[in-house]
Amino acid sequence: MIQATDIPPTTDGAAVPVPAAVPRGHGRQREQILQRVLRLLHREEGGVLWIEGPAGAGKSRLLAFAAEEAAPAGALVLTGGGVAGHGMPPLAPLLDALGPLPALRSREPGSAHREPGPYPEAGSPYQLMRQVEDRLRDLAHDRPLVVVLDDVQHCDELTLLAVRGLTARLAGLPLLWVLAARSHHDVPAVESLRRDLLTERAVPLDVPALDPEAVRLLVRDLLGPRAAQADPYLPLCGGLPGAVRQLCALLASRTGTPGAVRTGGDPVAGAVAARRLDQLTQHAKELVLIASALGDSLTVRHLSRVLGCGESALLRPLGEVLAAGLMRAGQQHLAFAHPSVRDAVVATLPPPVRLSVRRRSVDLRLADGTPPAVLAAEIAELAEPGDEHAIRVLATAARELAPHSPATAAAHLRRAMELSRDAAPRRMRLAARLIPLLWETGEADEARALAREVVQVPPDAATHARVCLELTRMGGRFPVAEAEAHLRRALGHRGVPQPVKDQLLSTTLLNRLLAGEAEEAGGALAGSLARARGTHPLNDLTQRTLRSMSACHRQRWTEALGHSESVPAKVAELDPAYGAALPEVVVSTVWRAALLGLAGDGTAAAELVEGGLADAEQRGRRAYLPLWRTARARLLLDGGRLPEAARELTAAQEPAAAREPAAAGAGPRASGTSAASEAVVVCARARIAFHTGDDAELEACSALAEACLEGEDRQSRRAGAWIAVLTALYRDEVLPRHQLGVAAAHLRRGFLHATCLDAGDVVLLVAAALASGQRDMAAAAVEFAEERARLNPGLPLFAGAAAHARGLFARDADLLAEAAELHGAARPLLRARALEDAGECAASTDAGTARSRFEEALRLYTGCGAQRDARRVHGRLRKLGIRPLGAACAAAPAVPEPEWRGLTRSELGVVRLIAHGATNREAAERLFLSPHTVNTHLRHAFEKLGVRSRVQLARLYAREVDSAAVSA
Repeated sequence: MIQATDIPPTTDGAAVPVPAAVPRGHGRQREQILQRVLRLLHREEGGVLWIEGPAGAGKSRLLAFAAEEAAPAGALVLTGGGVAGHGMPPLAPLLDALGPLPALRSREPGSAHREPGPYPEAGSPYQLMRQVEDRLRDLAHDRPLVVVLDDVQHCDELTLLAVRGLTARLAGLPLLWVLAARSHHDVPAVESLRRDLLTERAVPLDVPALDPEAVRLLVRDLLGPRAAQADPYLPLCGGLPGAVRQLCALLASRTGTPGAVRTGGDPVAGAVAARRLDQLTQHAKELVLIASALGDSLTVRHLSRVLGCGESALLRPLGEVLAAGLMRAGQQHLAFAHPSVRDAVVATLPPPVRLSVRRRSVDLRLADGTPPAVLAAEIAELAEPGDEHAIRVLATAARELAPHSPATAAAHLRRAMELSRDAAPRRMRLAARLIPLLWETGEADEARALAREVVQVPPDAATHARVCLELTRMGGRFPVAEAEAHLRRALGHRGVPQPVKDQLLSTTLLNRLLAGEAEEAGGALAGSLARARGTHPLNDLTQRTLRSMSACHRQRWTEALGHSESVPAKVAELDPAYGAALPEVVVSTVWRAALLGLAGDGTAAAELVEGGLADAEQRGRRAYLPLWRTARARLLLDGGRLPEAARELTAAQEPAAAREPAAAGAGPRASGTSAASEAVVVCARARIAFHTGDDAELEACSALAEACLEGEDRQSRRAGAWIAVLTALYRDEVLPRHQLGVAAAHLRRGFLHATCLDAGDVVLLVAAALASGQRDMAAAAVEFAEERARLNPGLPLFAGAAAHARGLFARDADLLAEAAELHGAARPLLRARALEDAGECAASTDAGTARSRFEEALRLYTGCGAQRDARRVHGRLRKLGIRPLGAACAAAPAVPEPEWRGLTRSELGVVRLIAHGATNREAAERLFLSPHTVNTHLRHAFEKLGVRSRVQLARLYAREVDSAAVSA
């Protein structure tokens, strides 16, 4: 009789008995079986029960349940079953159930007994079936009879034919057939038997997987207090009781506490997976093994192509796999029931087979048109050295990904170079494409080392010229000897395309201007640009930027703006995917933003900077982050937002500081950056410290300035002299004449790297010269400011700076007041300084006017966070005998910490102004943003804060931020 307890094998082939457990699940099926048994016993009604389900679903236990219910009630139960494989005699399952045909004796009531003996001697199949039929008929006349046959799918064809005929011919007897077969079996004769029996009203019983609660109770019954150890492995079982019992037996035989399922290395997971695979037909097993190597999700069409068969050939094995719970079918894709199932199955594949299947899958998807960028990661893992196809795919993928993800593109090119290590020319060409990606992503040292290797042994003239161009774009000096010789070679070779020559020529001059190596760009620039005959948009863009910088050097700022107006249009003419990644585009855009800021159009400037910064952050172009952040800091500084500007400068220097330690007295410098680009940051830091009163920061900047003054770089020496001016004014010290002269040359040059010098800096130079007793130098600075204003009548900032310088030199209060009006709201620090100087000039003659100007200056300084300036004006008011009101000298409106309720820094800036009563347009003007951007930040802030109106926002801000600032 069928036993109610399975003995599954362990990982070492031994048998470990599983403790008997209370039957779990399949209650509906048990109830149907019980009803049929009762009808047999009490009404002598026979029939056929067809039990079907996947391997391990519990069919054998249902058969055992039927036998255990029928035998004690007086029925005779005969049991048999098919056996996998061949070699069994015909009709063996029925003969095993009946026993020796010559003598069938009952040893105890309710059970059949047969004497040990061999199978009957071979006769005709017809005679054997007649003997079996006669015996069954005789037995059924004596008492109700139950014939239980398990694993019908493994029975021989004669047995199947006999069952088909006997169930029909013995239908009127009290004989109940209980047959069990796996679902989706690949045996046509069994399928035919199933179809015929069900047509003749056999009762079908489907055995599904157990629900999670039943599985949990079954595991608890089997493992007791160790039940939790089975949790990581239960997805492998698919809710099948047989698999669950095997798992529990394996866990019961192990010592220690198992961990999570480990791919390929966990014997428990491997044993469960192996048994489930062994219970499948060969075609189904092959299908699930191949599918496991193809990933978590795949289509039927792709699976059929990998297997080399049509979709129709997959219907039967796929149905078996789905019924077994190993995979599930979605609308369009097949997927494994759980990642651990796939991991355990794929671990049973030999690695060479796994790699071969995956490579075939990749090749098929490429042939179907899947973009190489999607498959490059798999190709990189599967390819072997010398794989030409893989190298081409990786190179193509890198080209596709470079605009969007330069780091990923660089990884693919690195792998392609590894695969082509024996082909030097190809490797060098791949390296030439890798160099700019490495530089973009912040790997400047590796980029320059690779460029040095290619330049020294180039595969061809065009590659040599392109690498020279990339080195020029990086800035700094060539990492090879005789750099000029390499440039001349690239520019003179006939095999180099003309656009490359033109861009190399223009970029070389641009790089030298930015680094301060070209003193006067006028005549030299015209001659150099005349040699650039190409009309490529990138070359045109670079030339316009060069002309714009040259105009600034000549103080023709209106002309400079005109040259830069076409920057957005020229960028749009470039490849939209690659344009933003080119250094010339970034520099030209930053330069255009700097000019717009100087012209007073802070909103347009901020939009350019914010767009560039967002692109660099999103694409991982780390090389450009310091430039964009410095540009943003400069706009914030000009707008009087000192704390935010200081944070941006700190962020701009973080990448460099993280990569390499600072050199003595030089500050942190990223590889490939010029001294001029770092001088921009130091000058901005010094200006912020000058206004805020940060002694430590100004001392640090002063130390850097001293190092710059002692260096050989002319641009750095000028920047150092300018920082010395700020330091002298801060400390009330006198500057030597030569330092004032160098600082004046700094202002006359007009720009530092890609940043315009502030229009109001000339006022500080006049003040320093007057404080040092150098009145003639102050007069020269005033004349310079007035001439600059005359040359650029459309730029009010220059007119304001000229009026301020002349008023300070002549101590003309009215001229200083006029300067304050010309500065307007766009430059609150310049306006406040003009008002302060105007009040100082009027203090001895008109105390009332002086007071009003001091109080307005105090309000502006306070709003900008210029604490040192505010303290100075506060002292001037006290000298007049006036004690400023608390509101006048209070700190600027409180700005919450960056982590306040999850708002970003940009959202916090908008919320602060809106909460204090500003309109969207007013906030946009104050923050140098577009109204649309302000509206977007405000909408996001509303969602994060959970408010629906400005009133609610103002109340929340006042309660949590303003009140906290007052308490502090």
